[in-house]
Amino acid sequence: MNHAEMKEIIGTRRQPAHRFIKWWGEDAALIDYELIDGFLAKGDKVGDLVGFELLTLEEMWQVFISLNPDRLSREREGDDEVIRWTWQNRQGREQVSTFPFTPEGLMELMESDFID
Repeated sequence: MNHAEMKEIIGTRRQPAHRFIKWWGEDAALIDYELIDGFLAKGDKVGDLVGFELLTLEEMWQVFISLNPDRLSREREGDDEVIRWTWQNRQGREQVSTFPFTPEGLMELMESDFID
């Protein structure tokens, strides 16, 4: 399926709560996650796609939990909800990074060293 075909299908399936796309090509072991709007803006730069799944913020959070449940938590910080990621630096010291619990915050976490 090319990008134009996928864009049309996404348009018919997308609900307001869908913020992420999980997509893959010929090698189903290579899965990518992106914000839907960013994915759609890429045009044909994505190449041929075999399949995709649209995800909500909560569904994407569950993807993160399945990858590393002991190192992530969601907490209240004032009026906002945040993600706390506990990790070890090169010296073995524990560090805590905080991200907003938003679609953009999850993508920022993904683009950090969370997924090696």
